[in-house]
Amino acid sequence: METRNNNNNGKPNLLKETIFRSGRLMIAGPCSAESPEQLMDTARVLSADGRVHFLRAGIWKPRTSPGSFQGVGTEGLKWLSDIKNETGLPVATEVGSERHVYEALKYGVDLLWIGARTVSNPFTVQEIADAIRGVDVPVMVKNPLSPDIDLWEGAIKRFVKARISQVGAIHRGFTPNTKSVFRNQPNWAIPLMLRHRMPGLQIICDPSHIAGNRELVPLIAQRAITNNFDGLMIEVHPNPADALSDASQQICAGDFPGLMDKLFGDNEQNNPDDLLEELRLEIDNLDDNLVETLANRMELIKHITAVKKDIEMEVVQQSRWEKILERVMAEAGEKGLRSTFVKKLFTNIHKESCLFQKTHISKRRKNEKSE
Repeated sequence: METRNNNNNGKPNLLKETIFRSGRLMIAGPCSAESPEQLMDTARVLSADGRVHFLRAGIWKPRTSPGSFQGVGTEGLKWLSDIKNETGLPVATEVGSERHVYEALKYGVDLLWIGARTVSNPFTVQEIADAIRGVDVPVMVKNPLSPDIDLWEGAIKRFVKARISQVGAIHRGFTPNTKSVFRNQPNWAIPLMLRHRMPGLQIICDPSHIAGNRELVPLIAQRAITNNFDGLMIEVHPNPADALSDASQQICAGDFPGLMDKLFGDNEQNNPDDLLEELRLEIDNLDDNLVETLANRMELIKHITAVKKDIEMEVVQQSRWEKILERVMAEAGEKGLRSTFVKKLFTNIHKESCLFQKTHISKRRKNEKSE
């Protein structure tokens, strides 16, 4: 494969004005390329708006179920190339293998991104980095599925080490392990820590994948701007209801200019009401996690109750309780929580646990006697 030489003396660059030329990088387009007409309808809106730097579209879709839409494949790259030639809008797509890289570069794709599932596999990331080595094409690395900052940073460093001329990151949230108001947990502290670890790294936000719901996309986008992210990647579709993948999180192409006006208009300013609403959603999400955690804890208490009953152990084990309290108080202190609040909270949890155990042990003994 013929490669192009980069123009920065062979040094990998985490900040490139030709890409981040507006102060904020804007990537937008449908989740998946579905037809030439769908792509062209979207591209015309984005090109006319003038604030989008790259048209995005998934060509290969790594879906969870093999029965889901897997993308149109290489044929879609020809559509992107034609649209790029007609509108002048640079194009971007996700690559998940060495073959994807070669195909995308053959059709002149201007920016490549690495998806969350791929980033979760260092072997695949290295293969892709080796395939792009020596090519002057920007690469954006999404965070992995799990909130593992070391895995994310390691993936980025593989591309830097491969002498990729321009490398950036995309925050798309992390897979929740409990019920969530978001499709993916924002965990804003992780991308902010990544920025601290890698000064100069440009990090943009994908509010579509975090929200999972087009109604929440503006709130997440505004929060990203408040956190000084370097840009956004937003999924836009001419008819979201008919989309073949992730229909619920794509905004209508006709609504895109209005969203841009709200976020980046001449009178750009943070809307306190929007920020408050997004923060409250995060609080609701954490409250749900707290309830789920308490429910899981009580489920374990059921098993402990059965064991204690079988070995005729007293419900209250004072030494064990003292160790629990000492541990959580120390951890709470490290996290800046008031000791009186934490002690009261865990004392109430302990009381409920003991009451549960006493009640169930008593019921079991009564049942055994009646038998």
